[in-house]
Amino acid sequence: MKRLLINIVCMLIFVSGIVLSQQETNKLRIGTFDSSCVAVAYGRSPEFMKEIDSMKTAQKKAKEEGNNELVTELEQLGSTKQVVMHQQVFSNGSINNILTKMKDKLPTLAKDNNVKMILSKWEIPFADETFEYVDITDQLVKIFNPDDATKKIIDGIKAMEPIHIEKIAINPME
Repeated sequence: MKRLLINIVCMLIFVSGIVLSQQETNKLRIGTFDSSCVAVAYGRSPEFMKEIDSMKTAQKKAKEEGNNELVTELEQLGSTKQVVMHQQVFSNGSINNILTKMKDKLPTLAKDNNVKMILSKWEIPFADETFEYVDITDQLVKIFNPDDATKKIIDGIKAMEPIHIEKIAINPME
């Protein structure tokens, strides 16, 4: 009986040690990314360039047709896009407009990295030790097939801290 009791106590200690060690390693994995790097990759992508060219073509056509209202609207849209892009690249401006363009790839990326959530590293003001962060910046950037020049710019961006968004000029000509 005494031996059985000792075996049970030893087994309980062994099992509790396993359970405690598993609890420490079962952290919730979160995929994080540097939104500035993703914004640069998108901003230099053929997809974005096509969008800008399309706007310029529409603006030129509107000028030729004397549609001043559309010209003004397109000029304002272009300026707004430039301000937003500056906020995204040089600060921590939201890149949700960019992420929607790759939303069909995000579930696979999450599964491949065994993460349950993907969010910008600039959007985590606090988290306790129950989370494990997995940087997926390079994988998100890769979706836009950046050229060597873009990769070099991204490497420079990675080394920088974002400028406070309040300090990004509203007027892109400033």
